[in-house]
Amino acid sequence: MRSRGKTYLHVWWNLCEMSFASQLSTRMASVGYLAGKLVRFTFFLVFLFAIFQKIPHLHGYTLPEVVLFFMTFNLVDVLAQFFFRGIYGIKAMVRDGGFDRILGQPINPLFRVSFETVDLLDLLTLIPILALTYWTLAKLPGSLTLSRSFLYIILVGNGVVIAFAIHVFVAALAVSTQELDNTIWVYRDLMALGRFPVNIYAETVRVILTYLVPVAVMTSFPAQAALGLLSLKGIVSALAIAALFLGLSRLAWRAALRRYTSVSS
Repeated sequence: MRSRGKTYLHVWWNLCEMSFASQLSTRMASVGYLAGKLVRFTFFLVFLFAIFQKIPHLHGYTLPEVVLFFMTFNLVDVLAQFFFRGIYGIKAMVRDGGFDRILGQPINPLFRVSFETVDLLDLLTLIPILALTYWTLAKLPGSLTLSRSFLYIILVGNGVVIAFAIHVFVAALAVSTQELDNTIWVYRDLMALGRFPVNIYAETVRVILTYLVPVAVMTSFPAQAALGLLSLKGIVSALAIAALFLGLSRLAWRAALRRYTSVSS
């Protein structure tokens, strides 16, 4: 088992090196891409501060608390983009026959597809995100206990697991139908709603963002846990939803592989 783990780690590291070499070959484009992400991130923070120049709170949340929700959204989203961006290319793999080659390799095809592209630029954006998250947590009223900090980290990881499951659903759909772009953009648009506390939305939207596409579980629940606002039932529900989505996504992936026919057939 340990040898198998080392093999997968070695493959992942090789994919990292290839991705980094590719990004170095287009340095100006990579720098522009990174700068664009940082500018959008900064503009949204400015937008939040501008809002709180006019109102004292948003649905009962103070400025540092709303910033915490925004930073948690960025943390989960960037980690998911860093680890699972390879899934965005599966449509091209299926179309040009690259997926056939992956299926013939002695390695889990889902692992290979998920980490085909490792976006190291997203890793760089984690530095300001982590710094601002720490600053925001320090600015919260009251002291942040060790248990709340632990819950926050666990639920952020739980959010990344849900993001992985959603990406697997998208990959399964792409293998079955070669449809990817519309599906992934629907997910991205829904994910953007996680920038704000889910409480500000109408009840119907809250239900959708909690159970159907659990963006709230990915972004709002960790922040609520850090603020001491998430009940034990909410914590258990978050972990159960992640386990359910992960299990269902694996079933969808296996079903897609059974139905898949080679481009050469």
